[in-house]
Amino acid sequence: MSNASARSASAALVVALVGVASPAAAQQGRIWSFSLDEAKPPMAFLNYGVPETDDSLGGFHCDAHSGATTLFISETDGKQKAGKAATAILAVGDAQTKVAGKLVPNEEAGVPSFEGRVAADDPIFAAMARGETLIVTIGGSKQSAPLKGAAEKIGKFVEACKKK
Repeated sequence: MSNASARSASAALVVALVGVASPAAAQQGRIWSFSLDEAKPPMAFLNYGVPETDDSLGGFHCDAHSGATTLFISETDGKQKAGKAATAILAVGDAQTKVAGKLVPNEEAGVPSFEGRVAADDPIFAAMARGETLIVTIGGSKQSAPLKGAAEKIGKFVEACKKK
């Protein structure tokens, strides 16, 4: 396995581990966090969850300065089937973006996770930085994440991901 593919697999594992959560898990303690892994190639992460636990809605990651981010949502619903194409709708107030992606297995949760690509300059990030709540809809699954106090972390993430 090449170093780049090993890092990609490692990033997917980190996001998957961060993304495992019980549907009934209380959202208390969930926060937005930003981190930058300086390995080669550098990667940036923006996640919403309880630090150092597996209680997470999900988040975004990117290879630094690639211009593209990956959205990972930990859980969808029981009507979704892993391996199928799906669309996530991200909404903040009147701002909305549709993210094409796929449903991936999540055996621990018993429902699929979602993974799709979002441009680092998508207007949804600006809306998240100034908005109150992010609403994520995938099929019949609708989840929310308050954005209070997240603007600086979102800005750092976008800065790390956008093309230079």
